[in-house]
Amino acid sequence: MPDIESGIMGKKEKTKEKYTEYTGLFHNGIDYAVYHMSKKEIILGAILGGVAGATVVQIFFQILLMTVIIFPLCCLLGIKIYKNILLNKRKHRLLMQFRDMIEAVSSSLGGGRNVKDAFVGARDDMKSQYGQEAEIVQELEIICAGLESNMNLEILLQDFAKRSHNENIKNFADVFSVANRKGGNIRQIIFETKTIINDKITVEQEIQTLISGKKNELNIMMFLPLIIVNQTRQMQGETSGDMLLSLIVKLVAFAMFVVAYVVGKKMMDIKV
Repeated sequence: MPDIESGIMGKKEKTKEKYTEYTGLFHNGIDYAVYHMSKKEIILGAILGGVAGATVVQIFFQILLMTVIIFPLCCLLGIKIYKNILLNKRKHRLLMQFRDMIEAVSSSLGGGRNVKDAFVGARDDMKSQYGQEAEIVQELEIICAGLESNMNLEILLQDFAKRSHNENIKNFADVFSVANRKGGNIRQIIFETKTIINDKITVEQEIQTLISGKKNELNIMMFLPLIIVNQTRQMQGETSGDMLLSLIVKLVAFAMFVVAYVVGKKMMDIKV
């Protein structure tokens, strides 16, 4: 009985678990695992999803009632997909900016500045390079504000790493903390971290270049069934066969097409 009760309680706890957005020590940071869409982005995602979904359903099945029913569902799906696209773009943008930030900090340390001044200088460099609204500029503003309040740089970097949900930033914060406590060569550590991140990004870009052709082929394959179905219908004209059987065959074919596309996308999502 205790095992059964504990199992039931464990399941209840898992169902109750919900991700809580973390906005940092000062409650003004960005949780990069969460994306809040603007009204324009929501409308754009809904329009793209609704139009694309309704067009596909209408061409494939030619049932107006089904198209009308599917349209709002496609709008919701379009918003979700567009949100994930924007979220991934922001994560990638943050990593690129973080790489440039480390390079700026490394150059400042090489010029004889201390760690605090190096981060302040990096903030100014990133501001001139990316603008005030860039993610890395906002993060450096938080770090510099914390340093001015005599907060430990280790804590500020760990806070940034926790919100970033990025392995490279987490590793940098961990290595920096260990080196800073044990009196390691911070300049050398930052330089080596910059080199590792550059190498990793270069490998990722080379992989994306190699599979870009296959991605284009996959995207083209997404439209081929629609073209084939439309051309076949025009050649054959209207048929008076079993409508139910025809609908079932179309549903099965459509499901196979969707599954194949999703599997193809996952196969090409290669991470280093």
